[in-house]
Amino acid sequence: MKANFILLFVLISFVSAAQYKELGGGYRIENSEETFSMIARTRIQPRWDVMYNGSDSSLTNMAKIARARLKFDGYFYNRNLRYKIEYDVVNGYVRDAVIKYRMGNFDIWFGQTKLPSNHERLVSSANLQLTNRSIFNNAFTLDRDIGFQLHHKFNVGNMIIRDKYALTAGNGILNKKYNSGVSSTGKIEILPFGSFKKKGEYITSDIYKEQSVKIIATAYINYNTNAYKSMGQVGVDLNSESDLVLVGFDFLLKYKGLSALIEAAHRSVSEGDVVVYDNLNNYKGSYYTGWGINIQSGYLFDNMWEISGRYSMVNPDNLAQYHDAEDYTLGISKYVVGNSLKIQADITLRKEFSKKDAIIASLLMELQF
Repeated sequence: MKANFILLFVLISFVSAAQYKELGGGYRIENSEETFSMIARTRIQPRWDVMYNGSDSSLTNMAKIARARLKFDGYFYNRNLRYKIEYDVVNGYVRDAVIKYRMGNFDIWFGQTKLPSNHERLVSSANLQLTNRSIFNNAFTLDRDIGFQLHHKFNVGNMIIRDKYALTAGNGILNKKYNSGVSSTGKIEILPFGSFKKKGEYITSDIYKEQSVKIIATAYINYNTNAYKSMGQVGVDLNSESDLVLVGFDFLLKYKGLSALIEAAHRSVSEGDVVVYDNLNNYKGSYYTGWGINIQSGYLFDNMWEISGRYSMVNPDNLAQYHDAEDYTLGISKYVVGNSLKIQADITLRKEFSKKDAIIASLLMELQF
């Protein structure tokens, strides 16, 4: 709580000396020598969920502040040396704290931030097409980790190719402990028809109405040695160590308000045990191995209303602990000021192995400033 008051004091002090850009653009402060700049942003997401559980015919609801974030980014010393900090006000921890240095077509990162992994995770939760990420993302994302990243890009005609690499600690950002292994990640991104408007590949909906077809196709692999969490960077601590391999690909297309996203991934154990037992041979848990897919699409009308749909599926290997699940989701969104001010609602039919169907309805509002 004390940290939250300190952050609030710093933000108020900063705003008093800063220039406001636009809704969602944050407050900017920059010295005349151009050796320092900072943009401060904040956003909130009130959310209300209602769930019907077919197993016991119960109807429950939960209202919460799904997300409240403070973000700071800019440069110091010179424009090539940049930083980003993101603080989670609701849960009280730092999500991103990374320093970036640019050398021509290369960027070197050091710190805590998202790994180059599945597309849904790389899209900010402020820029999602539906009220939340999919069950595929929950099971197969690499999320965040601490270490080094190298990003590079080059052109082949109009085609843009970006290759990204990461060498990180492998245990994520929460519940950290000393770990004997490391995590290695590699990803390639191909944009065959050039760049999206305003980095629109990191916004799920086509809010900028691309007037020519834009595509980004990616493939990535992660090898996490001596992982002790059930999903590598995330999951429960199994107090054991195994090497995990995650392979995935994504495909995003946008054209005149239409957007389509496909994701798929597979996780396996290459060395060590999938199932973990204690010294008395009692079952303790297992690593989450298996595969999953996520397919979603939407169409944004000229009045900035959007309809969207999603099918997401996970198929874990160990059905004794993890369950097959399928989600069928239908959503509607109104973008008042892009993703900076929007209202979203969706309804999901969830089919889960050995359980009766559940229905989840969600309402969310996003405000960024």
